[in-house]
Amino acid sequence: MQLTPMRSMIILAVACLGLFFLGMSSFGVTDPGEGYYVEAAREMVESGDFITPHLNYQIYFSKPILTFWLMAIPYKIFGVSEFSARIAFSFIASLLVFSTYRVARAFGSEFAGLLAGLVIASSPLIIAVTRLSPIDIAFTLFVDLAVFAFAMSTILDRKRWWWVLYVALGLAVLTKGPAGLILFSAGTLIFLLVSRPGMTLFKTWLKRLRLGWGTLIFSAVVLPWYVAIHFATKGLFLKVFFIYENLGRFAGRTNLGKAAWWYYLPVIGYGFAPWILALPFAGVSILKSGLKRKQASDEGFSEVSDTRNLFLLYLFVWSLTEFLFFSCSKTKMDTYILPCFAPFAVCIGIKTQQWLKILSDADAQSKAAPVSKAVFAFAGILGFLFLVGGPIASFILVKTDTVGKVSIALASALLALGLLFCARFYKEGKVEQAVASFAAGFALAAGLCQPIGFQIGSKKRWDDLKLIATHLKDKEADIAIFNTFKPAAMFYTRGPIDSFFHPHQLKQAKPGDDARPQLVIVSDKVVDRLISRPGINLKLIERSGEWAVYEAVGSRLERNLTLEEVFNTPTALEMAVSGKAEWGPLTVPYAAGDRQWWKK
Repeated sequence: MQLTPMRSMIILAVACLGLFFLGMSSFGVTDPGEGYYVEAAREMVESGDFITPHLNYQIYFSKPILTFWLMAIPYKIFGVSEFSARIAFSFIASLLVFSTYRVARAFGSEFAGLLAGLVIASSPLIIAVTRLSPIDIAFTLFVDLAVFAFAMSTILDRKRWWWVLYVALGLAVLTKGPAGLILFSAGTLIFLLVSRPGMTLFKTWLKRLRLGWGTLIFSAVVLPWYVAIHFATKGLFLKVFFIYENLGRFAGRTNLGKAAWWYYLPVIGYGFAPWILALPFAGVSILKSGLKRKQASDEGFSEVSDTRNLFLLYLFVWSLTEFLFFSCSKTKMDTYILPCFAPFAVCIGIKTQQWLKILSDADAQSKAAPVSKAVFAFAGILGFLFLVGGPIASFILVKTDTVGKVSIALASALLALGLLFCARFYKEGKVEQAVASFAAGFALAAGLCQPIGFQIGSKKRWDDLKLIATHLKDKEADIAIFNTFKPAAMFYTRGPIDSFFHPHQLKQAKPGDDARPQLVIVSDKVVDRLISRPGINLKLIERSGEWAVYEAVGSRLERNLTLEEVFNTPTALEMAVSGKAEWGPLTVPYAAGDRQWWKK
């Protein structure tokens, strides 16, 4: 079967449908990550304030506005639900897949584009982040679009791409702030230092970028909201966000996710599996070809002879720079290196195409025959084992309902067919179709497996808390949660929740205190810390799994400071900025805002 653009796009569309859309609302809102944004977007719709982000009914200083808009708009159209919260980001992940396909196809072939698209679509970390951390998949798309647009407009001279660079950078800054601009600039600068394109070629690239018009486009995307939030919060939001959230995060003072310098090596190992196996070979080949001067001259690279090498060198060097940048950061989270995946996928797609083209040569084929025959024979054997043993194992080993077992059995069959067709096509001399068959089979199998995986994970980690929180919806009581911060619980209660971490914050009620019940959500793992505190009388209201809700009879909660109160308290602010505060990240709103005042 000859690959055509239509066939490639159909394959990618089916893969995206399974990987990003199938079962998107079959599990509850997850913490940490997703819960922050789904609740903040819900409060945006409730308040009607689409300029200032709010979480827990107070100003939320942690992130700019775009992610909240991408959830709030579907809320307005379809109503508040898990489906509405996730639909925009499923399309965003699909757009990342198709843009990766388009860029790889532009300078490779139809096969290179399809393979690159399947690589990025089926990467485990891409799938997980699309479902669990909406801001990171959106940020990844916009930064990668900027990288792709730079390569397409400058190196390949594709004139329709230059404006995409500035729009994408603007959207990245509206998603996570200056991090997008810094990452793009850092990787691009390292590429220029490494490649030394020469002054003539450098001037040509600058001309193609149209910096004047680009600056206007970028400003038109970014400035309206940043100016609006400055006036809406009298400069407080930008002060906190730029100085504390960005500089402090890189220094490791705003987040608890700290780790050693090698933290991201296993992350990219599992997050980019199984394609990580090809990445070192592709990288070495790209660096050798890209850094080799084919024409010795003062002007550096010859644009005609080295365009392909420059194109791949830029994508690889940019991704490697992004990987190393966050390896140097004091704060480390798995999602930070996600933008390097799509450029790596393009490199793998194009280099695989080149390797297969070399392999088609008779001499090269004869030299590589023993290894290649063994690899593809192993694929056939593995496919047969999956076809026979996969369905049996799914019904015996997987702990889920019948639908889940059937889905995993079908996934095993799809992976088996991909492997079997891989071996068959190779035997017929159709090497590109053989590789594409494996990639498609892997992606489609992952698409069927992932909803079941998320459902199992949700049932184990989040469903019990979701049930309790849902039953507290619109309840006339003050609600608190002990020893943790769970914005997903706010999403289901549809109201503010105080987070507290010390039992002594529950104090005996005084005459004149609010007469409403004081309810406390607490896990069985830490409930003894409350029960053992003298003077605390807990009355069980409801239990689900390890989570329970109690009424603290005769007690009121001594509430934490709101974020605005902290920022107006010099001592508390200094402790947070210096990393000495015991309550963790400063921009987490542990204190519940006053809902009635907030509504007014």
